[in-house]
Amino acid sequence: MVEFALVLPLLLILLLGIADFGRVFAAGITLEAAARNGAEAAAQEYTQMIRGSGSIDYGRLHQVAVNEVCHEARALPNTTFDAGTGSCESMPVIAVCVHDTALGDTGCGTTTQAVPAACSSIAGWSSPDPADTAPVLDGASAPLPYVEVRTCYRFTTLFNLHLSLPFSAGLDLGDVWLQRDRMFTVGDY
Repeated sequence: MVEFALVLPLLLILLLGIADFGRVFAAGITLEAAARNGAEAAAQEYTQMIRGSGSIDYGRLHQVAVNEVCHEARALPNTTFDAGTGSCESMPVIAVCVHDTALGDTGCGTTTQAVPAACSSIAGWSSPDPADTAPVLDGASAPLPYVEVRTCYRFTTLFNLHLSLPFSAGLDLGDVWLQRDRMFTVGDY
C-alpha cells in the first residue's frame, strides 16, 4: 500500500502528460489545417477578383482568410469564435499577407487582435519581396502571387506543473504556444 501511494503520483503525471501530448498534437494539426485553408480561401478569392473586376481588395482578402481560419479553429479550446461576424476576438491570433507583383497589400502582418509576446512569428512579420520567395513557372516572366497566413494559438494543458530542479534547470508546463505559417499560390495562370 505504501509503495502504491509513492508511485501513484508519478503514474498520474505520466498518464496526464501522455494525454496532454496527444491533445497538443491534435491542436497543432487543427491549427495547421486552419492556416492552410485560410490561405487557400484567400487565394481563390484573389482569383475571382482578378477574373471579375481586375482590381484587388486586400482588406476583403484578409477578412476571407481570417474568417476561414476562425471557422476551422472554432473547436479548439480557448478559441473565441464569434458566429455573428465569423471571426475570432482574441484567439487564435491571425495575420495575413498577399504577396503579388503589385505589392499593393499594405496590411501585411496587421491583426485586429492583440499579439502576445510569445507569438514571435506574427510580431516579427516582415514582408519579403515576392520575387525572392514566390514560385515561378517555367518560362514565366514574373513570379506567381501567393497568400501567406500566420497563426498563433495558446493551448492550455490539463495541469500546470512548475518544478525547480538543481543547477538552474526547471520544468514548466502550462501554456503551450502553437504557431503555424502556411502559404498558398494563386492558381490563376
